[in-house]
Amino acid sequence: MRQKSEIKSQRPDGWTVRRMTVGAFCCLTLVAGCTGPRVVFLPAPDAPVRAGPDLHGRVYVWTGSTWELSRNSVAVPEGFYIWDAGDPKPATGEK
Repeated sequence: MRQKSEIKSQRPDGWTVRRMTVGAFCCLTLVAGCTGPRVVFLPAPDAPVRAGPDLHGRVYVWTGSTWELSRNSVAVPEGFYIWDAGDPKPATGEK
């Protein structure tokens, strides 16, 4: 029969727990930092953004006198610039 001094505890010691905690924290920090930037779109004429992959949505089309919202969803090609144009009527070349 074993004596009490020969029986080892199955619980990890304090240093092991600390190492595991620090390791988990480092892994979570790396994963959270590698997910890419989160963006809140605030339209401004001097701050355009570019369309990302798989962007679909309804768009406005100039009919000559007004802007009309499309009935269907269209694919916006990746790389297109998107910004607040400011004036709802497109420029006609007049100065």
